[in-house]
Amino acid sequence: MGLFVHTLLFGQVTRPRRVDLSIFAGPTISWATSRSEGFKSGGAAVGGVYGINTDINLVQTAENYYFHLGINARHIRTKLNYTDNYILEDKAAKTAENISKASLASTYNMIYLSIPTAIKLRTNPFGRFVIFGIVGLEHGICLSSRANDKITYTQNEKEEVVARKDKVDMYSKTSFFRESLYVSFGVEYIIRDNTRAFVAVAFDNGFNNIFRGKKYVNQVYDEKVNAKSRSFEFQFGFFF
Repeated sequence: MGLFVHTLLFGQVTRPRRVDLSIFAGPTISWATSRSEGFKSGGAAVGGVYGINTDINLVQTAENYYFHLGINARHIRTKLNYTDNYILEDKAAKTAENISKASLASTYNMIYLSIPTAIKLRTNPFGRFVIFGIVGLEHGICLSSRANDKITYTQNEKEEVVARKDKVDMYSKTSFFRESLYVSFGVEYIIRDNTRAFVAVAFDNGFNNIFRGKKYVNQVYDEKVNAKSRSFEFQFGFFF
């Protein structure tokens, strides 16, 4: 009854917006792990992420529960060290050298178009601040994949030679789809009305092999290469 009288006297109750649109960008720190024989992680590498996200309000009378989705670009860079046979081409001299059991340190540069589907929870405002959390899945499609290879091998049974081969096309050996668990925690700052800035830290845990097992076989161990990638992301963005 009180709410009815208040509505008559002061107008309709204000409802939260149904849809929030945001843009964001930030650096990532990614690494790969592999159980394939002879493979080990080469450490972490810095990449990047950016995109547009949409939050759809699931409860129109509150601002706490949302369905989160978007279109993002993820530049995932990982490193692996391993032993494999290698063909080292010299395009200028039009020659190719077959190297047996070379030691390789490869940095992979993979670009994915990813679509997050997740649930987002927000607190009520603390002054101008709002805390939020997101948990769900990332569905990625590979757009590009290249590798920078450092090759170390022995020549003439004595001399150790170090060579480099950059921008090696790895697209045919990289998995077309990437599925991952996505968890994010962040803080929004209310600038004015619906305009808000935010910062967030996210963890992206890949489920599936980043390589195509049938297309990428280690020739030394005659084994399909299997590796998974994980990332921490640092995001900065705006709602408008």
